[in-house]
Amino acid sequence: MNNWETEYEVRYHITSTKNDDKQEVIHRLIIIEASSKTEAINKIKYRFNYNEDVQIDEVKALWKY
Repeated sequence: MNNWETEYEVRYHITSTKNDDKQEVIHRLIIIEASSKTEAINKIKYRFNYNEDVQIDEVKALWKY
């Protein structure tokens, strides 16, 4: 049994529409611990309540214990 998780760098962006109908895109990066890339993506989606305005751009493994 392996209790250690990998740290992943997840790059994502959020698209929102302003009152004047202009779209704003905010790019973010977060480091998260997960047992796989899929779990890291699911944690980000869960964090934003599965909002379709949040798009995952890249997931990269940084450190494995």
